[in-house]
Amino acid sequence: MITKRMIKTRLRLKWLQRGLVLAALVAAMGITTAQTAGGGPLPDIWVSGAVLHKFWDSSTGNNIDALTSDPRFPDSPSFVTIEPAWEYGPNGSNESGSNYGNQLSGWFTPPSTGNYIFFTNSDDPSDLYLSTDDNPANKKLIAREAGWSNARNWVSTGGGASVADNKRSDLFFDTEWPTFNTINLQAGQRYYLESLHTEGGGGDSVAATFIMEGEPDPVNGDAPKLTGDVIGTFLNPNGASVNITQQPRNVTALENQRVTLSLKATGASAYGPNVAYQWQTAAAGTASFTDIAGETSDSYTTPVLDLPSSGTQYRVQLAVPTVSVTSDIATVTVEKDTVAPKIRKVVATSVQAITVTFDESLNATSAGTTGNYSVSGGITVSGAVVGGDAGNVVQLTTSSLTVGESYTLTVGGVTDLFANAVAAGTQFPFVARVVTYADIILSDAPVAFFRFEETTGEVAINSGTSGIDGAYYEGNELAAGEGGFASTPKSGSGPQPPEFLGFDPSNRSAAFAGPTAERWVDTKKQYLNNLGAFSLEYWVKPENRATDPAAFGNRIGIVGQNDAIEYGFINPTTIQIWTPGGGALNTTYSFPDGEWHHVATIASGRDIRNYFDGVLVGSGGGSVGAGDYGNSTFNVHIAGGGVYDATGNWFTGEIDEVAIFDKAIPAERIQAHYKAGKEGGELPGGEPPQFTGVRAAGGQITIEWTGDGTLEEASAVTGPWASSGNQSSPQTVPAGGMKFYRLRQ
Repeated sequence: MITKRMIKTRLRLKWLQRGLVLAALVAAMGITTAQTAGGGPLPDIWVSGAVLHKFWDSSTGNNIDALTSDPRFPDSPSFVTIEPAWEYGPNGSNESGSNYGNQLSGWFTPPSTGNYIFFTNSDDPSDLYLSTDDNPANKKLIAREAGWSNARNWVSTGGGASVADNKRSDLFFDTEWPTFNTINLQAGQRYYLESLHTEGGGGDSVAATFIMEGEPDPVNGDAPKLTGDVIGTFLNPNGASVNITQQPRNVTALENQRVTLSLKATGASAYGPNVAYQWQTAAAGTASFTDIAGETSDSYTTPVLDLPSSGTQYRVQLAVPTVSVTSDIATVTVEKDTVAPKIRKVVATSVQAITVTFDESLNATSAGTTGNYSVSGGITVSGAVVGGDAGNVVQLTTSSLTVGESYTLTVGGVTDLFANAVAAGTQFPFVARVVTYADIILSDAPVAFFRFEETTGEVAINSGTSGIDGAYYEGNELAAGEGGFASTPKSGSGPQPPEFLGFDPSNRSAAFAGPTAERWVDTKKQYLNNLGAFSLEYWVKPENRATDPAAFGNRIGIVGQNDAIEYGFINPTTIQIWTPGGGALNTTYSFPDGEWHHVATIASGRDIRNYFDGVLVGSGGGSVGAGDYGNSTFNVHIAGGGVYDATGNWFTGEIDEVAIFDKAIPAERIQAHYKAGKEGGELPGGEPPQFTGVRAAGGQITIEWTGDGTLEEASAVTGPWASSGNQSSPQTVPAGGMKFYRLRQ
């Protein structure tokens, strides 16, 4: 039987994560201040194309009466968003959490005079109100969803007490409209409109749309027509402000490098303090700025720079509801690269491997020449492999290092892409602390960590803090926790050099052959029970999902606990994480088959976030409040044996380095974990930073440093100190005036 839980997807985006929409709305108003000459209160501001959305976490009862009787209603919501259409979650998504209530409010301006038919749709119940004029006090109930329906299913029902006729104003028997089911509206006049909605569990959404009498009914899946200039709302501008405390600054960089620009700002508004950011760019010498798609945070890293891009300008549009400001313009100057590559970091990733990180992309032939490297203490170098996302990392294969011993790496003849060579005899000292990929993961204390290095036996070794090993099985288990038929490891080649320099060349993975073999791993514990926060991560290389999606299948388990936290390919192109207590998240997986990629999820108790290769690719789910994400009697399984269900869900491909955390680890740790696999590891805190050069030329000063730290600056040696706007080494600053710099780890 298809259940509501099975057919829902989940997505929640707070307005902070929707900066592009908010900044565009506010910028269109042209409002850059929120005060009057006399200092008195400002009137509300009309914003066309916007809907005011209020959300109340932990609302109980799952009915409209429970929402309206909540002491926090209507003036103390958990958060507020500004939506561009009459629906939530945004864009037809149907997961914003569990056990909540929300309200959409605004005004409808009919484009033509005539009779109108309104439709409501929601999961779970909702009431749709329309006022006889622009006064909210005159609102009348005109349509109702008493049960639940899938998102944007205007003319059909899902379940519960849902009745299709009640979802439309022309057939709703209990309408409060003065002329019963006929709603005649005048063009150009504003009419107050409101949706009230509550949600228990499973999928959820609320939306409304309209047609004029005689027009075809909306088709299920149609986006709401309540968008653009037919809707609007009044926003309170009092107290709204954006204060830029650190402007983006001009940067000079060498060709084939990237630079990171940043700014700092604070905000205030009647709808919260969060500032929305939108980076913009313009060609050199022009004033025609355009938005940079997806760049909505307080920092921006440029693409790889070339000489023709010199002079490109950048600025930021910042906004809170009713106020928009524009930052100063930062210009990026690109100079010809006549500087040799510099060593930034040297780390031993095993007793026979060293990763050397340079500050720029390298000529692969020179960097891969073993004779260009030597190590003190009689250590021999027998191999050199170039990798890293920017082609700036070299893994050296060496004779046995002594852990904790100090060594010196000597380099000469390695060139960058412009034939600038590292001078012969260039030295870099390091200590062989031996930081492996496993060290990086274990430094964050996972309760379970399965590396899949074993080749014999029936035990899947767990290196996590719980100390409980898992087991290899085939076939289904008859009951929760019983396991299947004992099996032995089937190994594949896990992530390995040269693509993944942080792993040993002999790294192994667990291989699974889908329903033809029914192989899986039981972790032997209910790791995901009753958690208010958690994190999951792994490396995955699926097969057949693109070439033979029917054979790959749907509801394919990766790592999860049936009826608690379920995680895998809900279909061949979508990774889903589902929880009974805190919502779910669907993320499109578009990588080709046969490739290794790092996938991670952080569930903070407030929302769920997915990361592919260290980059945030999706957020959603909902708050668990004082509760947890759920529990069940099943153990956590890997690759099948039941993940979405009690049995089945067999995975086809390879999985490696599965880590389970009973906490929400910071996002920067996910990024560090991916980088550790891609380029080699470094323990939290990284390498001690140190200045390596300061030079003056052409009225500018260039500062260089190595290691891992934050560059800070101040106008006096006693401070106050603040992070520099550019954290890329080298950094070039004007030579005029007085400025002090330091590195802080």
